[in-house]
Amino acid sequence: MSHTNYFEIKADSFYNLGLKEGQLFKQSLINSINKAKQHKSWGLLVSKSKSYLEPTQKAFPHLIEELQGYAKGAGISFDDLWARILKTELPDIGKCTTVITNSGKLVAHNEDWDANSKDSICVMKKSVGDLTIFELFYFNTLGGNTVSVNSHGVVQSINTLTHTDERVGIPRNIVARWMSETRNPADDFTKFSTLPRASGYSHNFVDVLGNVYSLESSAVKHVFKNVASPFVHTNHYLTELKKLENDNNLCGTFDRYEFANQNTRKSMSLTDLQKLMGDKSKGSKISVFNERTIAQMIVDLEKFVAYVWLLRESEKGWIQYDIDFFSH
Repeated sequence: MSHTNYFEIKADSFYNLGLKEGQLFKQSLINSINKAKQHKSWGLLVSKSKSYLEPTQKAFPHLIEELQGYAKGAGISFDDLWARILKTELPDIGKCTTVITNSGKLVAHNEDWDANSKDSICVMKKSVGDLTIFELFYFNTLGGNTVSVNSHGVVQSINTLTHTDERVGIPRNIVARWMSETRNPADDFTKFSTLPRASGYSHNFVDVLGNVYSLESSAVKHVFKNVASPFVHTNHYLTELKKLENDNNLCGTFDRYEFANQNTRKSMSLTDLQKLMGDKSKGSKISVFNERTIAQMIVDLEKFVAYVWLLRESEKGWIQYDIDFFSH
């Protein structure tokens, strides 16, 4: 059994991958852009977004090719799509919880946005050439900005961070998508550290050997560490970058972190981890599972399976997917 909102795409180039994404999510993208155009600031956003394009094109030409295909497939202008991509760079309420345990072999992620966004997320398996990525995928994006596992055996989860330094540069969702393709997070950090980023995320990585890495970033600062399992991250800095913190705890990042950290053990069963990620004991606003939780994924790197829960199909509970598309 799979979700109704489960999609597979195979392509021989990034342009054709984008073409198929655009065809698949055409109506959603058109509706989103038409809604955005009703705001008087849309023209300014389109104009402003162009300054973010040059550094992105220089660093990741293959992702710009994918976006060009996406625009073509959806029948919209590239400028409108790029502005829509940049719109996600603005302050948001994305607040998520990541838990890594069992010596790095079990990774859980709650995707928090808002209940109205539940129909904008799906389960995606996409392949281009010899690269495959299985992920929670937001419509109208390139993906990579939630939780994913790729054919190199690397899991990435993303946690939103708020910080005081921002600038014109490569959008963080583009950077996150690129990092979702990683073969070796430590090697790719070398390039990451040189990128002119517009803002930053918390990137949590686990490879098939159980190595766990934490990458916290802002627009100009970054800290990359090999960390021990169990490991928990929510939406505030755990490193010296906390001096950049700009979070008022309205979405309970400190509360969720404290609870998850206290209740994550070195060894946990799938059932125990599902119970932790579904905990509502601190109320609807600041619990690990809260009023903004629209999707969940647990990746088991021992059994090579992923378990996914979607709010939009909550009656189905957790559904298991094979992720045996990488060497192990």
